[in-house]
Amino acid sequence: MRIKFLGAAREVTGSKHLLQVNGKKIFLDYGMLQGQRSETYAKNLATLVDPREIDAVILSHAHIDHSGNLPILIKKGYQGPIYSTFATKDLCSYMLRDCAYIQEKEIEYLNQKLQNKGQKDLLAALYTLPDAENTLKYFQRKVYDSEFPVASGVTAIFRDAGHILGSASVTLNIEDQETGKKYVLVYTGDLGRKRLPILRDPVLIQQADILITESTYGNRLHETIEDVDEKVAAIVNRTAGRGGKIIIPAFALGRTQEVVYTIHKLMNKKAIPDLPIFVDSPLACDVTEVFRNHPECFDRDTYLNFLDKHEDPFGFHRLRYTHSETEDSSSIPKETVELISSRTIRSIPCARA
Repeated sequence: MRIKFLGAAREVTGSKHLLQVNGKKIFLDYGMLQGQRSETYAKNLATLVDPREIDAVILSHAHIDHSGNLPILIKKGYQGPIYSTFATKDLCSYMLRDCAYIQEKEIEYLNQKLQNKGQKDLLAALYTLPDAENTLKYFQRKVYDSEFPVASGVTAIFRDAGHILGSASVTLNIEDQETGKKYVLVYTGDLGRKRLPILRDPVLIQQADILITESTYGNRLHETIEDVDEKVAAIVNRTAGRGGKIIIPAFALGRTQEVVYTIHKLMNKKAIPDLPIFVDSPLACDVTEVFRNHPECFDRDTYLNFLDKHEDPFGFHRLRYTHSETEDSSSIPKETVELISSRTIRSIPCARA
């Protein structure tokens, strides 16, 4: 058995980890390296392993730095399964399309600049919208906590990682047929924090002979989340008191839903004024719909505060979702809460949504 780290090792984003065992090649995630085009384009395009020789891909979650290069793999000849949870596949149906759309628009803009300079050698996107849509055909969805075969001598189990909707740590039970040894390999993907809103806490892994985990925040402590409601309420009350508007840049996947949930809860408690809320992000609208379709991922508090009362945590009467990028954001009135996505503020293409 051999493990190669082909991305997200001594760098951030671009998670790709190759397991070779019993003559099979299995990738744990196949993510996009994110940053400046001059630094990342060639690295993202290079598959490093012949895609036709890969037997399976196991996807931990839908963030682009873990899933974003899957269409390149398919374009270059991979035809095997992409194992994921149900929610991860549904999120990828929007995330991969959105990433392709951003790439196409960026290339269109850059090529126009090159043509204006008289250059004939134009650039090509890493992949296009049809490539992203074709990739979705290879997904095989699996439920949490149920073992499934991956390859000869290898089975897998998804455990809830509590990071984003559908995120999973992967437990691989491996029998090395060459040595006769058995191993439990755990790949955590990105782990969530306890007591975050909406989603269940990450499942504690009981046993591992080999552990592959993220270390992005390995040398720092997060602030406690117990006083988040009070901090949000103070900001909203102070701003509303002077007739202002609150603008919150928020990732379309995860952060937007958490902020909307928190504000909704505070308004129900009368802790803040009843203000209109605008989610100014087409992608966030689509992602929120996926959240609505997967209540099995929600924690007990979400059920008690909303679902048991037949309330929607994301689509309540105070809220308006902007479905068109051409919609004029300046028409949004003062004394509102507005969440804007990474695309709205024109951040790095395909940055973590």
